[in-house]
Amino acid sequence: MTKQNGRKLLIKIGNGEETEEFTVLCGLTSKTITVNNSNFDVTTDDCTNPGGQLWQEVMTGMRSISVSGDGIFEGGTSLTRFKAIAFGAGEADSTDAKGNFQIIVPDFGTFEGTFHVDNVEFGGTQEGAATYSISLASDGYIAFADAS
Repeated sequence: MTKQNGRKLLIKIGNGEETEEFTVLCGLTSKTITVNNSNFDVTTDDCTNPGGQLWQEVMTGMRSISVSGDGIFEGGTSLTRFKAIAFGAGEADSTDAKGNFQIIVPDFGTFEGTFHVDNVEFGGTQEGAATYSISLASDGYIAFADAS
């Protein structure tokens, strides 16, 4: 397997239309995806050797995916859509901060589904570019398609 270029790991946001089209969230220079598989202990005594050593057995419980990124703030269509998801239209109940996203991991596959915008942070220094950071959490089942 060849090494992959980090800039090809992409976070894309859906346009919210019936026929969803995805656009790259621009300006992100650092991106991370974490797949979480919580487990719970189901260890029981070995009935054929009750006094023998126990080995932990686990079952998969809750699964989740978290995504984060940070970089240089740039405007554009993708950030306009992101703003609409994260902040709504200014009404208290105008949005539930969820939208469809795709996360493309080069030479591995694509994760796609609904994510909740956990947080957005903006920053900047007097002599530097404005920056932003995002954090997303999966909201329900996330589909995965292997890279072909």
